Amino acid sequence: MNRISTLLLALFLISCGATEKKDTSHDTIARETLEPKGGKLYSVPNELMEISGISFVTDSTLVAIQDEEGILYFYDLSTEKIIKKYQFWKGKDYEDLAVIDDDLWIVNSSGTLYELKNFKDGPSKPTVYNTVLKEKNNIEGLAYDKKNNRLLLAVKDMSLNGSDKQKDIYAFDLKTKTLNTKAAYSIKLAEIERFFKGDEIEEFSKKILKSVGNQNLNKVFRTSALNYHPLTGDLYVLSSLNNIIAVLNTEGSIKRILELNGKEFLQPEGLAFTSDGRLFISNEGKGKQANIIELKYED
Repeated sequence: MNRISTLLLALFLISCGATEKKDTSHDTIARETLEPKGGKLYSVPNELMEISGISFVTDSTLVAIQDEEGILYFYDLSTEKIIKKYQFWKGKDYEDLAVIDDDLWIVNSSGTLYELKNFKDGPSKPTVYNTVLKEKNNIEGLAYDKKNNRLLLAVKDMSLNGSDKQKDIYAFDLKTKTLNTKAAYSIKLAEIERFFKGDEIEEFSKKILKSVGNQNLNKVFRTSALNYHPLTGDLYVLSSLNNIIAVLNTEGSIKRILELNGKEFLQPEGLAFTSDGRLFISNEGKGKQANIIELKYED
């Protein structure tokens, strides 16, 4: 009788352990909150209210673009002033830019690329490259992949295969000047959803899971900028929606989620690193003063 009771007790404890087993699939992804406190906030002039992308010319000078006009703005961090500007092209919806040595590349929302040779010397006629990407893909991120001699173009909305369940990143080969239609990276929205399900009690997680509950994963993450960390080689992908940065390792897997917390993050649209790895985020004004924030963060 005692042996039977012991066996029943053991089976009961095993069954309880099975029902209480926790989904730890998200536990391999680290999580960190970044706040402006401890960093530095740079105010920018009203003409950069719609600032949409930034890239470093030197470690003390940024080149910025806003999506309403084809104008480049050179912003000095030490004086906190625009030291030079010029129009590079007509039109609008310019979303991001990338400095490659003496040249500058710019992308618009429909995936068209503009190459400016010796851009620091002043205006010159850009070389224009059309790609298969369209307005429905809504390209907002551009980054230089030095290791593979290519540019990365990130969709905010729909991928080339018509899916809105992931945010794909495509590569433009700088030697052949062609776009590879197979995604170089893909951020699976369901993976971000699973990660936040582990902390449903937290207000930040509730906001994201509410979007998921409305059966709209596109309300979880929409890419607005991306850039490589110059020291680690990790790819930082910014979402202006929900103020998240997904940090991808060299294999393309999400290794860390960074949450931008603070009223200063009005609408994060640009992301750039100095050569020594200092992280900067630019924010559209949304009716207020636009800004650039240097964050205290070590990978």
